[in-house]
Parts: sequence; structure tokens; C-alpha cells
Amino acid sequence: MRRELGRVTMGHLPSRTSKLKTVGESLTEEERAARLLESYRDMDEEVEDCEVFLRVYLKLQSHVNARIGSGAKNSTAFLKAATMTLPHTISGSEKTSYVAHINNYLAEDQFLMRYLPIDPSTNDLFEIVKDCVLLCKLINVAVPGTTDE
Repeated sequence: MRRELGRVTMGHLPSRTSKLKTVGESLTEEERAARLLESYRDMDEEVEDCEVFLRVYLKLQSHVNARIGSGAKNSTAFLKAATMTLPHTISGSEKTSYVAHINNYLAEDQFLMRYLPIDPSTNDLFEIVKDCVLLCKLINVAVPGTTDE
């Protein structure tokens, strides 16, 4: 989305979340917008990273589950809680290995060229991964075609 629009705001999400299976099939765009307005008064607020998007998704998913029953057997959602705020330590050797893998497999990616190669001695990896693009690219390295380019 960010690549298409330049920036993503809360106001963009009601229409863009229509493609998410559980949320898109169960709520209209107006219902999604109403749910977002309950929590985010400023619809011009920028969605700065993946964590904010996941919180929005969880909020919408929670509303769907309340409507159809929390134990809905038809629910295929795998995400049950935002766990990205838990502290995690990473060793220098782990970070170096991750960065080497990313630099090797994604070196030719047109979108990521401006960020690569990543220097393992910095925390650039953690800044680059915030918008989820890098994660989606890595998923596609493992299983091509899994996420939309």
C-alpha cells in the first residue's frame, strides 16, 4: 500500500482491509470504518509500521468473532494476539547471519535495492523490517507467490 500511495493512513484501511479473508468477508467497508473510528479518532493518522496494522487487524477480527461467536469453526485467522511488543534479545552472530541471508537472497530486489546491503554492525535491519515489506519478501523467497508483490 505504501508503495502505491506514498503513505498509509487509518483512513485508507477500511477499503484496503477488504482483501483480508475474515475481516473482508464479514464486515462492510462502512462497518470497518466505524470500528476504526472508535479507537482512532484521527483517520489522517499515519500507519507507521506493521505493528499498528496488526493491532487494527486484531481489533477488526475481534469484532467479527464477537458477532459470529469467538469459537467460530469457519475462522481461518491465525493471528490471535499482537506479540510484537514483547522484548527479545538477539545475539550479534544471529543478526549477522540474518543480514547475510537477506543481503544474499534479496540483493536483486528492485524495491529493496535502496536499503541493501544491510550493515550487520548497525540496527538498520530493525528499522527496515518495521513496514513488513522485508518480511513479505522473505516469505516469497521461501514460498514464491505467497504474498502479493
